[in-house]
Amino acid sequence: MTLIHRLRRSMADYPPMLWLLAVGCFLNVGGLSFLWPLNSIYIHEELGKPLTVAGLVLLLHSAGATAGYLAGGSLFDRVGARPVLLTGLLTASLVIALPGLIDSWPLYVAVMFLFGLSASFVFPAINALAAKVWPEGGRRAFNFLYVANNLGVAVGTAIGGLVAQVSFDLAFLSASLTLFLFAVFAFFKIRDPEPSVTAPAQPVAEAQAAAPETSATFERPLTPEFKIPWLPINALFIGFLILWIAYVQWQSSIAVYMQSQGTSLSAYSLLWTINGVLIFCGQPLIAWLVRVFRSPSSQMFLGTGLFLIAFLLILLSNSYSVFIAGMIVLTLGEMLLWPCIPAAVSQLSPPSRLGFLQGLIGSGGPVGRMLGPLIGGLLYDHFPFSTLVLFIIGLMLIPLICFAVYMRTART
Repeated sequence: MTLIHRLRRSMADYPPMLWLLAVGCFLNVGGLSFLWPLNSIYIHEELGKPLTVAGLVLLLHSAGATAGYLAGGSLFDRVGARPVLLTGLLTASLVIALPGLIDSWPLYVAVMFLFGLSASFVFPAINALAAKVWPEGGRRAFNFLYVANNLGVAVGTAIGGLVAQVSFDLAFLSASLTLFLFAVFAFFKIRDPEPSVTAPAQPVAEAQAAAPETSATFERPLTPEFKIPWLPINALFIGFLILWIAYVQWQSSIAVYMQSQGTSLSAYSLLWTINGVLIFCGQPLIAWLVRVFRSPSSQMFLGTGLFLIAFLLILLSNSYSVFIAGMIVLTLGEMLLWPCIPAAVSQLSPPSRLGFLQGLIGSGGPVGRMLGPLIGGLLYDHFPFSTLVLFIIGLMLIPLICFAVYMRTART
């Protein structure tokens, strides 16, 4: 009975619509995760193209995703969440089914761009809707969706790998079906809040006092309707983008380096298993850190500092145990940063531009994923690995400066 009581209490802590959005996040990211680990393998082994070409196709996919974030966020402000979700999901479902039905290299290149564009409509709409239905929740709302996303990644990659062993065509069709199921779910369950719900029912400070265990103290109240505070918004965008350039090194240049040092692919994959397990099991630790470091800026500084420590560790040693320690530290930084930055943006956003600004800040992710492998690859190919790591360590000064700018200007 105690477990059931705790579950009911946990469900009561979050608005019903946020639970529905979390289910949507699980379906959406689960469907996408059927494919993202397999794209390079499919292009290289099934289509017979070199890895350089695969990298260019994924670059094109990220370019489409960047445009999708911006377009989806802007459309959210004009027409609301439901039309944006349905447009993005149905288009993405249709587009990604095509490679499962037709084997064509030119078609696949076009599909990757259109899929990146349409699938990315969903993310700013979900974030903006979460901010609308629970404005007093602060980072708690975004952290809730972040955990749901990672659960989708864990399940999607596991099932996607098994399905791809049977057939890549089946993997494409399975991803299409999952996105279609989310579209059906969104049609029946996802609703935009009434206009009266878009503003906090109580002052932010009072709402945070009512839930002090996980809420963060934001530096300013919601921005007036007519004014966008561009300086702190741009500071958050740049900081977020640079952090993604650093983060993606663990999926690209660091992965190549570890294999060159004799680390097996399964041992490298274990790092990401640790990442996923820690995201779920480490939530009590993050809740405690949020209680101690209450303001978003202090959480951003701490998260960036943890990113810095993760790279310092692998600079000191190339042993596998050090890479495990680095991944643990990196994951803790990620758990602080990824929910905190969109939550901070939501507090700075005028209600009529909430979707656009969530799309803007979210686009820093695909831009970072485009630039990160390119920068890391150039440094890895022409300099010692230590030079790459030192460059990333130096790069971490930029987010620290950006978050200091946010801290100062978000008060004004």
